[in-house]
Amino acid sequence: MSRTKRILTSVLSLILVASYVRPAYAEFRLSDAIEEFGERRFLKPLPTRIKVGPVRVHPLLESKVTYDSNILLENRDAREDIVFNIKPGAIVELPFDKHQVSAGYQADFEIFSKSRDAKQNDQNQNFFALFDFHFPNWYVNILEKLSETSSRSGTTFTERVPRIQQSINPKIGYRWKRTIFEGGFRHLVRDYRRQANDNLDFQVVEWTGVVFYDLFARLKAVLEYQFGQMDYDDNYKRNANINQVRMGFEGELLPNVTAKVRTGMQFRDYEVSSEADYHSWIADVLFEYQVRKNVKLEAFFTREPVEATFGNVNYYLEHAVGGGVEYLFRPQWLVFTTFKFKRQNYAERATLGGQTQFRRDHPLSLDSGIRYDFRDWLSFELAYQFLYRQSNFDVFEYRDHQVSFGTTLAY
Repeated sequence: MSRTKRILTSVLSLILVASYVRPAYAEFRLSDAIEEFGERRFLKPLPTRIKVGPVRVHPLLESKVTYDSNILLENRDAREDIVFNIKPGAIVELPFDKHQVSAGYQADFEIFSKSRDAKQNDQNQNFFALFDFHFPNWYVNILEKLSETSSRSGTTFTERVPRIQQSINPKIGYRWKRTIFEGGFRHLVRDYRRQANDNLDFQVVEWTGVVFYDLFARLKAVLEYQFGQMDYDDNYKRNANINQVRMGFEGELLPNVTAKVRTGMQFRDYEVSSEADYHSWIADVLFEYQVRKNVKLEAFFTREPVEATFGNVNYYLEHAVGGGVEYLFRPQWLVFTTFKFKRQNYAERATLGGQTQFRRDHPLSLDSGIRYDFRDWLSFELAYQFLYRQSNFDVFEYRDHQVSFGTTLAY
């Protein structure tokens, strides 16, 4: 796969839409400060075909047609349809010396074939602005993101729930010999567009400190502390303070083996004493093994509490495990498979359909496909996705099969 294509698709997936890195969850998680920190730019200067003076322009157009066997993720009487997605977008960047100013936008028009499903049609949009300044021993990075979406991606919703999310995330870093000291701030606001979901509207303020230490040329030790304050607009019982400490390492462990390992404790204390708090360990582990130049394996495990959107339950504890493989069997042909299994244990009992119990969900997903890079700016992909969720509340169970064909034009 070409350098241009890899960078453009990964940037838009990371910043504008969603991969293993966190999507814009409806269920709230603390930002992964270590993932984003460490002298790494969000957007690297890209090979460019379109220039206007010093300004570089990178247009993108994604399109996809999908057969979906269960468009509403229903427990029974599943409804099938053909869905079309059209995603135009662009990144504009102004690099100068070691600094950079960038902005990006992507829309997602989702169109269902059958007239009875027209109310499922949707228009999502995502925007980011980046200011990145690098100096000999220190740097400043400011990222602003805005998303208007009703996507189910990264949520436990089976229906589409319109919402707007905006965040600003400035950070500053300083390198002293083999050590990097970084401090960051994030203010995030989420506003649900339907009155029925107003009790889920909230804002959160996070302060983060991270220390990186160069153990070896390609391996760093990491120590992180995060403090967050959650403030719900119409539901003060869910207001909370979050303290989190993690340590670990990231980089190259062995030739062709890289790892990101972070583990520690989180203390999530809700304002009302009768609400269940979380005081336990968390973990985020990712291993990548480049078996050969054309074969890559990946495995991961996470354990963390997640702010829930189910009834009056504040959070659920999620364990996730999975992995994937990529095989470039010819210069322009790539096959891939990814697998993810989760266990989600809700912290409080809930009553639904005459049952009162702790909700327990076990979502599973399998993605497989083949991608053909016809040119460094044009690719085609045929993929299959299987989604399944088992739950002790039967109404939340579903199965879904999706077969899709898509194209990506990244010029």
